[in-house]
Amino acid sequence: MARSDTLRSEIARAQARKATLASDVAKEEKNAASAREAARKKRDQAQRSKSASTIRTALSTAERADKLVVAAEGNIAKARKYLAVVDKSIASKSTSLRSAEESERRSAETKEKRTDSRRRQDERAHAREISRLSSPVAEVRYVEVRAPQPEMLRVLYLTANPEAIEETITTPDGSEQRYGTWLRVDQEVRQVRQALRGSKYRDLVQVDHAPAATINDLLDGLNDYRPHIVHFSGHAGPDGVLMENEAGDDDGADITFDLLARVLGATDDPPRLLVMNACDSLAGADDILQTVPAVIGMSDSIGDTSAIVFASAFYSAIASAQSLSTALEQAKIRVLAAALDGSDLPELRTRDDVDPGTLILVTPPL
Repeated sequence: MARSDTLRSEIARAQARKATLASDVAKEEKNAASAREAARKKRDQAQRSKSASTIRTALSTAERADKLVVAAEGNIAKARKYLAVVDKSIASKSTSLRSAEESERRSAETKEKRTDSRRRQDERAHAREISRLSSPVAEVRYVEVRAPQPEMLRVLYLTANPEAIEETITTPDGSEQRYGTWLRVDQEVRQVRQALRGSKYRDLVQVDHAPAATINDLLDGLNDYRPHIVHFSGHAGPDGVLMENEAGDDDGADITFDLLARVLGATDDPPRLLVMNACDSLAGADDILQTVPAVIGMSDSIGDTSAIVFASAFYSAIASAQSLSTALEQAKIRVLAAALDGSDLPELRTRDDVDPGTLILVTPPL
């Protein structure tokens, strides 16, 4: 499927999601209005009544209605937040669609030119062969050329787990409560290393782990290891990933996807694949593809255990000389077989000139 067709499908799904969220907002606004009116009526009833029992019952009912109002308003705020994310995603994908359509048009023109060029080359080669066959036979000296040795697959494994504030909720009394999520990234790295030890070509894969990673650790890793795969495990969102900051405090450093793309491209030997084992990280695929030819990200929030199973199964398949698309499919099946949610969340995006079905990152020895 062409990149433009994929983007059209994604835009259609996002628009359907937007319509559902808009319907949810309207429904919750109606619920809030109904509950607010019910609370008002009950308080009016309490003010008019002289019966202590009636007053207590009316006020109790009004309080329950107030709670329904608060719950509805919270749902409205959350739905509107998601609506903003979906709108941004639609705008971004629409821009990418226009670029993809233009790129496909240029690719078709280039393919046609290459076809003409190959035809002319074949004609010249045929002419040279005719000339060679008509010339006196010269002595040919054959030189044996050694087959190239398989290159070690280098993986730069970045993990970051600052205390990411995911949501701030204001309670009816005016106080605020903040909720964050800590991830088991060390356990993920451990499981990946263990899976690699059991793989057929384990000696051809090298994993360099950078814990509590900062953006400078990524730059240093690109310089020191020249990795073929860069893997990020941690927190992400529609705008970027969350890494540790150089100051070492708990807030973390927000790294936008466009900045991440620039960093990955700031090397003479960019990685072939970026894996973002983090919630909602697929949103950055279009930015990353500007510098990296293949990206794996999560289309929604993924659970900790599912992320660990996915990563270990993926690298086990890669280290068994499976293609990129097959390794991804095996990882999804492992998550599904473990009866975990999220087997459909990991998705692969590639440039038009990359075939994930033939891209094998580990080359077995001859």
